[in-house]
Amino acid sequence: MELIAELSQKEIPMDSLLMEEAVSEKLQVSLACLRRWRLQGEGPKYVKMGPMVRYRPQDIEDWLGALPTGGNGIRLTVRSVRRPKLAISA
Repeated sequence: MELIAELSQKEIPMDSLLMEEAVSEKLQVSLACLRRWRLQGEGPKYVKMGPMVRYRPQDIEDWLGALPTGGNGIRLTVRSVRRPKLAISA
């Protein structure tokens, strides 16, 4: 019972929530990709209100900040990439 009371006290201002279309545009992914991430449990956190799906801007920023980054700015040349030699069977 306390959990329900606690959740009802946390009001989310509706004007601060983003619609799916806005999030897919911001992340530069298709709407289908965003929906697939949701179904697979990936992507940013979302708020489900009946049939509507909304995103908090902070959840999107947190998700982006948690994504792995890579690269050191050095571009490899073709000769610096080692390729395994194929064995010739007799």
